[in-house]
Amino acid sequence: MIPRKLFEKILPAELLDQLAQAHNVDAANQVRLPGKLVFLCLLHTVFYHKDITQRLLEETYTQHTGRHADHSSFGKRLAAIKPVYFESIFRTLFDQLAPEATEIQKRTLHLRFVDATIVTLSAKLLHFGLLVATCSKDKARRYVKSVIELDERRPNFLHLCKDPAENADSVALGETMARHTQAGDLWVLDKGCDSRQRLLDLHTLGAFFMTPLGKQGIHVTHVVWEAPADMLPTDPPAPNAARFVVERVETGVFANSQVKQNAQWRVMPLVLVHGRRFDARTQTWKALTLVTNLAVRSGALIGPYTFAEIGEVYARRWEIEVFFKFVKQHLNFSHLTSRSENGIRVMIYMSLIAALLLLWYQRQTKIDRGWRSVKSWLAYDVRTWLTDAFTETFAGLCIRHPCV
Repeated sequence: MIPRKLFEKILPAELLDQLAQAHNVDAANQVRLPGKLVFLCLLHTVFYHKDITQRLLEETYTQHTGRHADHSSFGKRLAAIKPVYFESIFRTLFDQLAPEATEIQKRTLHLRFVDATIVTLSAKLLHFGLLVATCSKDKARRYVKSVIELDERRPNFLHLCKDPAENADSVALGETMARHTQAGDLWVLDKGCDSRQRLLDLHTLGAFFMTPLGKQGIHVTHVVWEAPADMLPTDPPAPNAARFVVERVETGVFANSQVKQNAQWRVMPLVLVHGRRFDARTQTWKALTLVTNLAVRSGALIGPYTFAEIGEVYARRWEIEVFFKFVKQHLNFSHLTSRSENGIRVMIYMSLIAALLLLWYQRQTKIDRGWRSVKSWLAYDVRTWLTDAFTETFAGLCIRHPCV
């Protein structure tokens, strides 16, 4: 489908050695499992198997080197190898693919779609993660929760939760966004972060947010625009028609019953976009109110967006839900290869690296038959590159085997 040299252009084997040296991941006693070889074994297994296990890593190693490394060696290596090595590989790929963003994605604001997801629920032997409430302490279980964003349609790992308070998305998302935000960011998120203080923190940092209105009290200060009743839809939309129709636009501030005593919220003017969203499952229009700290501008604009575009921006938030489903179904994201925090971080980055490669490969080949087909063809096309990379790593000590 694509030539090997095109794959080598975005992920040259020499780069893996350079990054391993830069981050000092190969100690003197790691001749058997250097960082590059660990990465190659993980990448091979991601593409060729449904779940990554330490025994599959052992078999991959044996097939490509002709030598033996017990599966426990991989477990120990994953628990100790620096995740920054895999993060650097991911960042390098991320930066190389950044120029491929479309003009629509290059607006003045930096769009960041963010959410938290559970990596696994079946973590009975896990010593790291958030506790799952059970009726007995003897049966206490943990789960792994991570915060991921889609940055201009590319994935980005932001945070691995470990504080018990992060069971609440308002804490997990709120603190993570504040820690990673820059002026001009527009965070688009679901109702998970409904804390007024968390949203005020983003505003104070010069960032923006867009989220459905939750249970927060609102004091409306002005009705900016209201649609005539005969403009509101009643029938299902046409195939290419908008799925979110604006009913009314208002300005306001967060408030409660004592609004005059809450001057702190007046520093953050809000815009409320009341509308109807078409629910494809029930084939009905349902009410949805979005709240943002973007300012109303002349010409019927909220920030750089028209009233109608505001609904389109929020609709794109669904892409991150699709992405979570994608990595869990196809890239081992819901399966724990390592029980250590270090190993979990490594595997999250491996899943994101594989996701970038799949997204890049799909754009190159235009395959439109689903991600299983994309993954199958990508594995087929990179098998020679993987074999040569294994051979280069062991320089004469490898026994070449075809990928299976």
